[in-house]
Amino acid sequence: MQIKGVHTFEKENNMTNDGNTKIHKNIGSVVQILNFRAQHTPDKTAYGMLDAEFNLSEITYSELFLRVSALSSSLSALKIAEGNRCILMFHQGIDFIVSFLACNRIGAVPVPINMPGRNKSLAKWENISMNSQARCIITDKTGVFSLKDMLKNSETLSALPVYSEQEDVSAETISGFNELAFLQYTSGSTGDPKGVMVTHSALMNNLKQIKDKFRFHEDSVMVSWLPFYHDMGLILGILQGIYSGYKVILMNPADFMQQPMNWMKAISAYGATHTTAPNFAYELAADKLEKLTHAELVSISLKSLERAICGAEPVNMNTLLKFNKTAQHFGLREHTLSPGYGLAEASLVVSAYKPGQKAGWLKLNRTDLQSGSIFVIDKGYLGFSQQMTNEAAIGETYLVGNGFVVDEHQLSIRNPEDGTELSEQAIGEICFAGPSVTKGYWNRPEETKNTFPADEETGQVYLRTGDLGFKDTNGELYITGRIKDLIIIRGMNYYPQDIERTAFNAGPDLRVDGAAAFSVQQEGEEKLILIQEVNRSAVRNPQCDKWAKKIREDVLKVHDIPVEIIVFIPPMHIPRTTSGKIQRNKAKLMYLNCEWSKIVGISSLEQIRNSFNVSSEKIDSREALAEFIAGLVARQLAIPTAEIDQNIPFAELGINSMMSLSIRNSLEQAMGFTVPAASLFNYNTVQQMSEHLFSLCNISFNKPVQAKKAADHTVFAQSEFDNCSEDELFELLKKELGETDDAY
Repeated sequence: MQIKGVHTFEKENNMTNDGNTKIHKNIGSVVQILNFRAQHTPDKTAYGMLDAEFNLSEITYSELFLRVSALSSSLSALKIAEGNRCILMFHQGIDFIVSFLACNRIGAVPVPINMPGRNKSLAKWENISMNSQARCIITDKTGVFSLKDMLKNSETLSALPVYSEQEDVSAETISGFNELAFLQYTSGSTGDPKGVMVTHSALMNNLKQIKDKFRFHEDSVMVSWLPFYHDMGLILGILQGIYSGYKVILMNPADFMQQPMNWMKAISAYGATHTTAPNFAYELAADKLEKLTHAELVSISLKSLERAICGAEPVNMNTLLKFNKTAQHFGLREHTLSPGYGLAEASLVVSAYKPGQKAGWLKLNRTDLQSGSIFVIDKGYLGFSQQMTNEAAIGETYLVGNGFVVDEHQLSIRNPEDGTELSEQAIGEICFAGPSVTKGYWNRPEETKNTFPADEETGQVYLRTGDLGFKDTNGELYITGRIKDLIIIRGMNYYPQDIERTAFNAGPDLRVDGAAAFSVQQEGEEKLILIQEVNRSAVRNPQCDKWAKKIREDVLKVHDIPVEIIVFIPPMHIPRTTSGKIQRNKAKLMYLNCEWSKIVGISSLEQIRNSFNVSSEKIDSREALAEFIAGLVARQLAIPTAEIDQNIPFAELGINSMMSLSIRNSLEQAMGFTVPAASLFNYNTVQQMSEHLFSLCNISFNKPVQAKKAADHTVFAQSEFDNCSEDELFELLKKELGETDDAY
């Protein structure tokens, strides 16, 4: 089959020894590989997109190429030229892939970012638009008008033209080339966006290394639900499929959060050989697999999996062991789990394990590690026989290996102060050199110079990752922390200064520039912790409930993340440098070790949620059901039920995907039947949901339920700690935090 517009590349030695199609060495971009595959395997499925009801929409290489060609022709006619930056704002779907590749085909530079939510601050999108000097916005063909309406209040964004695919556009042979494949903006910063300049050469090399590391081939099948605008979702979840020539089954992240088992079902149904996800997803999957009924057990098989890649956030050893223990009953092979390390500035992958290599772990002395040295107590591999670790054990901690550096690259550990290389098992800054290293940050020459310096002896440019770690004696990489205090939760990056700014601006009693935000690991997941100073007058009249409520509301609204614990302290008690900068890492250690000398009060989200107990009062009307649902929403938001407006959409109230999953699970337990995955989106207010669910219910509940009103949670008044000794204060803090100092 010859497709119009596809360049026929040289065909000598088109097949390798393993039966895979050999790509001509002169091909220099993913869109050129698409041309090649549309010519040689036109009818092979490139992507399949699963919807919430598990229906699959597929597109072949030839169909994908024709759509890319048509859109690139349209964009060219609209005067989108080589080098123009095009913001891609899409709901998860194949339309995004078409637009990304169409930009590449004419030499425009795609800038993938997430779709903004209604009634959310547009500061991040405005700053990215200004920093990238965007020429236009491209979106779903069915969403142009709704997106324009969403952006109408932004002078910056509303000034940009919004384009999409058009019907019946002829595909012309139009091509262009720009050195940049795309700009990858870091996912967390709202006020200071940095766009990583990923070149085609760096991207192509990293795709080559990923193919070799994970043994991808044309018969592989990838299942991914990761966001397309995330570097791992884009490169490993989408572009690697075209590069290696295999089928990719894609899911919507929201559908995964609503139904984590659909991830496992997709792996089983489509015989996936590879999948990838952050640590928290394996924790969710393990929990769900444990709870399957006997009838459901037969519907899941993980025998086909060759690599289950875990990255994008800190990896927890017990999470992987828990998943191993549960998933082996569903056919998961030993050593399939593969932790890895990477970042956007390296294109993506820096280190990982090849099939056959076992992921290692180390048991270290906690005190030595906190002081910057390594003392190995024990070591082993993440096999089925490995027992769960005691994370509360005093004096010891566990680290999971992150693999070995990819081929053709160099991994060094350097002193963050002077750049000198350190020996094995010495903690320093992780540095990475080789052809996958990106070009730097768009329009940020000074930051590019600092992050991508040249080695003084060899002159080779290397990447300063900003992460701390060490290499074991066998060259295996272990991560110990982050120099720049970046917070990573559920695979997303959050900058602490942005969260802190939102927090201390939440009320006049809160001290400006007197906050420290960081994350700690609890139950296999990173949780956000905030230390907030209050003004002197507020110390004498503490209102911790009021302050915590407003902080949580504002942080959730702006950053879409809940604050797990807020510790209120007197002014000037947060550790600072001599120049006045907040020492977040020291504040975190003080929190973990209960070292605060004065505490005004503590607000724990878990305690507030636990105060919403379930009673035995009967739900016998639609109104009673609405009150119950309002109570579930209130529990997630940690506010009184009376403050829930039953006619405001859940998203506008502040309910995110993880909260929706919890609400849905509680509804199913209370009502005794399965609540459809799309319900919280289709019936998105308390009133709509109660009407819908009550109409489905024609039976009596065995255990009718109703939410209780939240009780006030404990805080420490000034009079309670004025006469306490330090030891007594430590014990009070431990009790209030539920022994969270043992989280590490």
